[in-house]
Formats: sequence, structure tokens, C-alpha cells
Amino acid sequence: MSSRSTSPSDLARLSLLEGSRHDPDPVGDVKTRSLPGWVFAVALASAALVLVANLSGIAAGDDGVGYRAIADSILAGEGLRYFLEDPLTVWPPLWPALMALVARVTPLDTLGAAVLLNVATVISVVLIGHGLLRRVVPDRRLVVIGTVVMGLGASTIGFGHLLMTDLAFAVVVLVWLRTMIRFRDSDDTRWLLAASATVWLGFGLRYVAIYLLGLGGLWLLLDLRRSFGQRLRNGITYGLVGMVVPIGWMLRNRSIDGTFTGERMPSARGPVDNAFDILGAMGRWLLPGVADTAKYFWAAVGGIVLVVAACAGWRILRSRPPRTGFDSPVRRFVAWSGSASGLLAVQAFGYLAYMLYVRSTTALNQLELRLLNPAYFSLLALALVLVANLHRIPGRAGRSWERLGRAVVWVWAVANVAVGVYAAFNFAAGDAFFDGNYESDTFVDVRADPVLDSIPVGCEVLSNLPNALYPTVQARWSPRRTGLESNRPVDDLDELRARLREDAGTPGSTPVCLVWIDEEPTYGHLFALDELSEELELEPLASSDVVELYRVTAPS
Repeated sequence: MSSRSTSPSDLARLSLLEGSRHDPDPVGDVKTRSLPGWVFAVALASAALVLVANLSGIAAGDDGVGYRAIADSILAGEGLRYFLEDPLTVWPPLWPALMALVARVTPLDTLGAAVLLNVATVISVVLIGHGLLRRVVPDRRLVVIGTVVMGLGASTIGFGHLLMTDLAFAVVVLVWLRTMIRFRDSDDTRWLLAASATVWLGFGLRYVAIYLLGLGGLWLLLDLRRSFGQRLRNGITYGLVGMVVPIGWMLRNRSIDGTFTGERMPSARGPVDNAFDILGAMGRWLLPGVADTAKYFWAAVGGIVLVVAACAGWRILRSRPPRTGFDSPVRRFVAWSGSASGLLAVQAFGYLAYMLYVRSTTALNQLELRLLNPAYFSLLALALVLVANLHRIPGRAGRSWERLGRAVVWVWAVANVAVGVYAAFNFAAGDAFFDGNYESDTFVDVRADPVLDSIPVGCEVLSNLPNALYPTVQARWSPRRTGLESNRPVDDLDELRARLREDAGTPGSTPVCLVWIDEEPTYGHLFALDELSEELELEPLASSDVVELYRVTAPS
């Protein structure tokens, strides 16, 4: 490395993993503002497939039922609450608020509103995602392939059939990437403020959006084209503005229940297991929805792909650009990290690292495609950037790498879109998608079961699957042994037993009933039915093949 300091001319000559051979950063058709017609065609095709996928109804798990119930509460003028969370602090309010708004201004109910929002979301994925790809991928054919997979691939179609915030949050991340890169390109502070405002939007969907503040600040500091003072000023401005809404909402939560983001419990799953889950998700991203239970296979695939990509990227970094002052690949890597395509890596791997920490300390659902989805589009774009630059590897090896990389991209894209199209029509035919889809035929039948008509008037209802009963019955969880995905014991059973004993001699006390549903999913953190029968008096009131109703009283 030369002893002289890094100059703008050095950076202008630096050609790493993005840009043409002469222009290190602006790539593709960045000056054209209008989108080509084929992009709108892909967006409309994506919307059509999502509509087809939801012909038999949108899929809703526990969280999806929660969003629906909150939206129903907003529509009814009862505020941010639902039967398992009153008042609401564990989730931010934006998605159910949007569902309620759409239901208010259209003839749709809140489930129909969620479908319409998903349609708008997949259209946004295509339009915004194409703009990002066009900016960072220096090959138009790869831009086309990436845009088509973003719109019609298995991941987008699957999330378009799911009542959740994951795909909408991924769109927010795409917008954030675009605004941050626009600021880098233009040095216009308005784009920096827009990026901060995008964090507000993301926080309204998922609390995890707070990570964008740290990663955005880090990336701004890595922009070596600017002086350190400029970078520091930009980072502080971005962070201070971006914190306004998150801090305000967390203070609101604190005033309600003493927590900043709702009640959380320690995780029962350690970092090694969570790292394995992340590798598995990275492998499954190649073909989402295919052989989901082959966890070890996909983890191996994810690890192999990661190692091969890292080796290819390192070989590109080691190929010395002409007339550059950066002789060290490490320095080149640092400089590239502050570039437009470098932001993809900062965002994606920063998010995966953040989720590894969060999931290892806090009880959440297991890390899989859904929770890790915010990294998916960035990794997709980053992979295309890598393939577009394989020709930079010196000699015949570079040509071999390039041919192999492009062949893999074509096979991957065709298979991914084929799975996405198949999934859409499979969902339309009534495929349940996953255990615990409470809008599937199985749980529609549960809610129509005559056993539920036998619930005594005024009875407080507990259930092993309370979300399966909404909106027919608003139940609470049956006694838990620990928190979900946590090893911390909870005293639900002791509290229920003490309350039943206290109420036993009290006229007018609220009776308690238990609705037990013999369907998947089975939650291991709950006491099983036979365990409850040993600790409480369960008087049978009615039963069917899958639903049992009991009156619950204190043990004698």
C-alpha cells in the first residue's frame, strides 16, 4: 500500500464488485428514470399470481390472527388491542391500521384488506426492486432475471399468500436501500432524511427496523469519498432523525406496561443452533418451499454457497484495478463496503448477525425464511452483482467462473419461478401451506363445530389454540409451562388454581371453560391435557372428533 493518503482520484479508479471497467460505482441504466414496460408486466403478473394464490383465502397463523383481530378492534372503535394483548405493546400498529383503513374505504373485510395490501406489496417489490437491481448490477440480462424472480419467485408468491408483515417490511428495506444509495449518488440531504423516515415506516411494521439505524450509520462512515467530518455529520443526522418515532413509541409502551417493546422472555435456543438455522434459511432461499424439512441438507447447501461466493468475491478483490492506490484486498474490501453494492452486504449480513444475537437472547420463533426475509432481496441482488463481475478474475479461471455463474443463475431463476407459479395454483386449490394456518379448511371446520355452541354463557374460555377460534370465540391461552421458545417458567397454572379456589365460594364469579383442539400445531410450552387433568378438575361438557369442551374448577 502506498504511503500517500487515499485521494478522490484513487476512489474514482477503484473498481471492485460493482460498476463498469471504467466507472466504479454508477452501473446499468442509472440515468433513465422511467421504467420499461416489461417491468410493469412482471408487476401485474406478480399481482395476478398473488390473487390466484388467495382465491381460497389468505393464510393466517398466530400472528396473522392477531393482526386481523387488532384491525377489527380498530374498525370497531376499540383501539389498539385484541383478545391476547390488551392494550397492544408487543407489536407495532401500522399493518393492522392499514388493514382497518382499507376495510373502512372498501367493501372488503379485514381479511380481504390484507389480500389487497399483499397485492400492492408485491407490485412494490417488482418496481422498487428493479430500480435497485438496475443501480447495482452491471448486466442488463441479470437485471431482468433478478426482477422476474423478485416478482414471480417462490418467496414472493409464498409471502403474498400470508397475512404477515414480512414482505411489507422487505419492501421498506428496499426503499431504505434506494434512498441511502440516492443520497450517496447525489449528496442531497433530502435523501438522507428520507432514509431516516423510512426507518419510521419500518418500525411501524416491525420493531426490528431499529437495526437500520446502526447499519445505516456504519455504512455512512464507510464512504471513504468524503472526509471523516462529513461522514460523522451525516451519520449523526441520519441517526437522530431516525430515532424520533421509535423512541416516541417505545416511551408510549413503557408508560403502559413498563416495557419498551412488549413482554419478552429469554431464549431457550443458543447461538450455535441459531447459526445453523440461518445457514438452513440461506440454503432454502435458493428454492423456497421445496423440501422444507430437509434441514441438514439446506444448511449444507447454504454453507457451501456462502464459502464459494466468499472465495469468488475474494478473487475479484485480489485482481488489482489499474492505476489504483489500493494494493491491499482488505482496504479494497473496506472501500467497497461503503459503496452502493457494499450496502447490500452491510444490510443483509448485518441483519443476519443482529438476528443471531436477538434470537439467542430473546424468545422468538425459530429463525427461518419468514424472520430472515429482510435479508433475502439484498442477498439476491448481491449474488447477481457477484456473477456480473466474475469476469474480473484473471485468466481462463475468470471465464470459467463466469460461464458457471451465469448457468447457475439461469437454472436457479427458472426453477424458482416454476415453484412460485406452482405454489400459487396449489394454494388456490386449498393447500394449507403450513400447520397452524387458521384459515385452512381444517380450522374453518373447527370454528363451525357444534361443540362451541355448548360453551356456557359468560364463561371465560381458555384454549391450547386460542387463535384457531377467532372470531367465533375469543379465548386466552391455556396454562403455559414456560414462555414460547423460552426456558423461563411461568406461573399460569398456579395463578389459575389459586383464582379458582378463591372463586369457589364467591357467588357471581366468572366460570372458566377449556376448549381443547386436537389438531396441529402442538405447542410444547403449554401443559398437556392429561397434565391439566391432574392439576385441575375438568368436567366434560361436550366433545367431537377434534374439539373437547370442559368446565374448569379447583381441585377438591
